[in-house]
Order: sequence, then C-alpha cells, then structure tokens
Amino acid sequence: MPVKRRWTAADSGSRSRLRGALIAVAVVLVVVTVTLVAANATGPSTPAATAQTAGATTAPAQWKLAFSTDFPGTSLDTSTWAECYPWTPKPPGCTNFGNADEREWYLPSQVHVEHGALALVAQRTPTAGSDVNGNPKSYTCRSGMVTTYPSVHFKYGFVQVVARLPFGKGLWPAIWLIPSDGSWPPEIDIVEHWDTQPTARATLHTGKQNAQQRGTVNFPDADTGWHTYTLYWTQSRISIYYDGQLALTTTTSIPQQAMYLLLDLADENNSPGSCSGTMLVKSVKIWEPAQI
Repeated sequence: MPVKRRWTAADSGSRSRLRGALIAVAVVLVVVTVTLVAANATGPSTPAATAQTAGATTAPAQWKLAFSTDFPGTSLDTSTWAECYPWTPKPPGCTNFGNADEREWYLPSQVHVEHGALALVAQRTPTAGSDVNGNPKSYTCRSGMVTTYPSVHFKYGFVQVVARLPFGKGLWPAIWLIPSDGSWPPEIDIVEHWDTQPTARATLHTGKQNAQQRGTVNFPDADTGWHTYTLYWTQSRISIYYDGQLALTTTTSIPQQAMYLLLDLADENNSPGSCSGTMLVKSVKIWEPAQI
C-alpha cells in the first residue's frame, strides 16, 4: 500500500517538478469532468434515448392543431361528440357487444359537462338495454362514453388527453382509437385501467387472433390530480406516454387508415360494490401532420 514520506530541503527540485506534473494532471481532470457533466446534461444521443423522449410532451413543430376543446359550458357539443358507438342502436343507449365481459349500458344521461370538465359517470343501477341482436336485456350498471365519430377523424396524429381515471371495483376507463370505416383491427388503446390496480396499460391491437403489442407501466396515482395521456402516431411509428413516461413504442404493424377517438368508462364486474365512479376529462387536443 502507499507509504507517506516527509519532504526535506533536498526534495525541493523534485517537488517543483512534481508540482508542475500535478497541475497538468488537474487540468486534464477538470476538462474531463466538464465534458462528462455536459454529456450528462444533454443526455446520450442514442436511438433508444430519442425513441423514449421524442413526442413525449409536445407535437412536432410542423404539425397543425386540428382539434382542441376544454369542455366549456354545461352541455356536450353533440355536433362534435356522440354518446354511443356508431355501429349500435341509437339512444336510449348502447354497449360494446365486442367485449363479452362488459356489464354497462351507456346512456347520454351519464355524460355531463361541468366546471370545465367532461364527466363520464358509472352507477350500479339496473338499466334496460338490448343484446347484440336487439332483444331486450337488463344491465346491472349504467355509464357514459363519448366518441369524435360525428366530426373528428384523422390519419396519423399527436393526441393529448388530460384526464383523471377513477379507481374502483369493476371500473375499466379507457382512451382509444378505432378505424373510421368500421373495420377491426387495428385498435390503438392509449390507456386502459382496471379496478384499483397500480398499473395502466397501452396496447396496439394488430390482428383478430388476439395479436397485440402491449406496454404496462406503474401509474398508481392516475385517480388523483390531472394526468396527460399522449399518443404520437406517424406513418412508421407509434409511441404512447403517460405524463411524459414512455408506456409503449413500436415501428411494426402501424395503422395506415383514418381513425377516431373514444373515451369511455366501462365496468366488468356484476358483484356488489362494483360500477361506481366518475372519469373526468379536462381537455382533448389533436395535431395532424401539415402534409401526408
């Protein structure tokens, strides 16, 4: 191990030479340190880092804002929003017959606009509806949903939805996109959440045999405060972020057709205590490429 030694007068020449060498070494260390700090401040310029940060919070500069609302007033603009799926019977309501585990019947009465937010309200109340064939059927739960099918369709886009997702037994809030021509797949699930789980999920459905690409991230506070859910969709890539945190990114099986946006609060549980909560949406913004 190194041994300390005492300096004497005879060492003065060596000491001067050593001092000069130490100064040179110190200068080199300072330069290296400054370089490393600068590199860490800017972050590595690898493709992986770029894929995780590009589009996380802001739309590309050349894209145009095509749709924006913060839900003013006290009623929903039904020239923009529909309160039921376009492929199901018209009011008094509808449900998603494509998912056998959904227990809710959607009603316009469960959709409210108040205090600058859209509210989709789930209630455990027996509700008369119909089955997939149009026959009368009773549902244990009623809830609310909206879609932009009447007015807003886009092929590629930067979508930001500011929302608060409810946690509760059986609750299944979602923000998603499906093709405007009524086909399926594809489907882009920007976010889905179940019950009181501490995680949320983003999914790209690409095939009818349950083919999908999925990302699951910890998001335990989605039911408190406002959170931003972002989709960055180009011809060659989809990336989805929760408050800037990457949830899913892919460059394969990217949808190449016009789609529209859906916001809903489903329920998948019939037992007591289920189907009680409100999904709040503060704003929706959609940017589109200036040229396609």
